[in-house]
Amino acid sequence: MVCRCENRDYNKFIAGVFQECVSGTTGVVSFIFGWISICCWIVSFLPQIRMTFLMKRSEALSAAFIMCLVMGDLFNLISCFLLNQLFTQQILSIIFVSFDAIFIFQHFYYLRPCNQTESKSITFKVSESLLYGFIVVLIINNVLWSGFHNQFGLKLQETVYDICKTPKELSTKSAQYIIGNVMAYGSLPMYLASRPGQIIKNHKRKSAIGLSVGMFSTTAAANIAQLISLFSMSQERQYLIQKIPYVLGCSLPAICDIIIVIQWFMFSKIDKIRNCKSQPSEEKFAICQLSNETTESTVGISTAITSDLIK
Repeated sequence: MVCRCENRDYNKFIAGVFQECVSGTTGVVSFIFGWISICCWIVSFLPQIRMTFLMKRSEALSAAFIMCLVMGDLFNLISCFLLNQLFTQQILSIIFVSFDAIFIFQHFYYLRPCNQTESKSITFKVSESLLYGFIVVLIINNVLWSGFHNQFGLKLQETVYDICKTPKELSTKSAQYIIGNVMAYGSLPMYLASRPGQIIKNHKRKSAIGLSVGMFSTTAAANIAQLISLFSMSQERQYLIQKIPYVLGCSLPAICDIIIVIQWFMFSKIDKIRNCKSQPSEEKFAICQLSNETTESTVGISTAITSDLIK
């Protein structure tokens, strides 16, 4: 439902679509990056869910990664609603838990021996890409249409709309505030413990098979966008102190996500070499042979240049 704000310089487009009172450049920037983060989180887990479903294999994801992620997201969900956090943060917490449920189901279902069936191709088909593109265009079109339409209505007859509800301030001594902060800080070690488990498993496997680089690159972007949103909202000392668990919960996992992306590129090359050597067909043998010859010639040229320089 469309609502109006008491502050006269509020953004009518945002109020008309999202029923939030946002004013000033920093507020709008924070809101935009908050929703960029939400969009990234919405699509971030889909590549891994899709890959696991098509390959019928779930050993790529660490069990520690999944379990720590679930516990962290549950604590985060509770804290966001108890502490009346930003609407974008509350939406994110619900999305997290929803995807966690799918991850848990896939992980244990595809670990069963009877479900280790032959996998399908994980490459995107044209029809599938067109479907995703159509959904994105449809959502953006609806948001823009609703925003401009409601914005026009607020400019013409602002007084006919109700005032937007704002979160109530909590007393720092109330049980709700204390429990919410305990849950918020409790989610931090869970998030921090999730990524190292995945990094260690990737290092032990020395393989990127079954691991989606799309998931971790998008979660890194989502964490960075959420971090920008938090800092853009306010730079006041008291605000930043309250946001410490959320700032750490965004920044540190983002660093680990970048490390996992680097691992994926490193181990993908190793997987290609293994796959090339395991296939005895003449075509792939020729490709491997050409690759080896190119490598040897490169090393030989480098050695010759080095020798000339030494002389």
